Amino acid sequence: MLAFFLADGTTDPFYLRFTTPKQASLILGTSRAAQGLQPHVIDSVLHQKGFNFSIFNYSFTLAHSPYGPVYYEAIRKKLDEATKGGVYIIAVDPWSVSSRTKDPNDFASFEENNLCLATTKDINSGHPNIEYLIHSYAKPIFSIYIDQIKNAVREPTTLLHKNGWLEVRVSMDPVAAKARLKTRIDEYRSNFAGYYHFSSLRFSYLEKTIDLLSKHGDVYLVRLPVDEGLRNMDDRLVPNFDVLMHDLSVRKKAPYLNYIEDSKKYTYSDGNHLYQSSGRQLSERIAHTIAKLKHKSEDQ
Repeated sequence: MLAFFLADGTTDPFYLRFTTPKQASLILGTSRAAQGLQPHVIDSVLHQKGFNFSIFNYSFTLAHSPYGPVYYEAIRKKLDEATKGGVYIIAVDPWSVSSRTKDPNDFASFEENNLCLATTKDINSGHPNIEYLIHSYAKPIFSIYIDQIKNAVREPTTLLHKNGWLEVRVSMDPVAAKARLKTRIDEYRSNFAGYYHFSSLRFSYLEKTIDLLSKHGDVYLVRLPVDEGLRNMDDRLVPNFDVLMHDLSVRKKAPYLNYIEDSKKYTYSDGNHLYQSSGRQLSERIAHTIAKLKHKSEDQ
């Protein structure tokens, strides 16, 4: 029981997102958004502009939260249905609408069906969420207690904040950063490229997600920057991705904020994820753009 109550943002990259109530505004996507978009930075800008809400980062990983039936249902459960005037940032990239299955539309074979968003029924539990810890925590429960002792003497490398932002603490020494980039690119080449294929089913659930959230506020599609090596693999997976997103943006009246061409302006912890300082910079940039677009729509 002690271990259950000691669980916190250092327990794993997901736990705290299962201990929070329904939310009025959301950031959605895979780990690019989970690490790259910082709710407190976005809030600090939008609150100054007169928007009275807090945005919650409900992004997970490519395995857990590609767009599809599982993520859609989890979003539906997490959304405060009474909300009007919310802000919803949907991070998109070619991988989030693709599947690593022989038939990319074979829902029964989707990896996320057996992961925590599908298997945890109460995703809005308070702390502790015993269901999550028993069924989805990867290590023995007692190790939560052991890890807390270790954290007292050394800083954990990952910290999940209560607003859903996953902070990753790594050395940005050039040699270490270059090695992480090589590892990440090798991982994508070996495990992802050639195995993932665009899924019309996942794309349809991205559309359904936009429709769901549009009833409660403003939706913004965002493509985050990545290292050039990862961007090249993105483009090979879905060559016409930006055209698809632009068309979707027009049809759904959801602005498409595309930062992929600015990739060289930012720093990455491993090529795939924005480093903290760059994530802060881009989060602020996105917030100012949202504020400007919202004021423009209100004036019309």
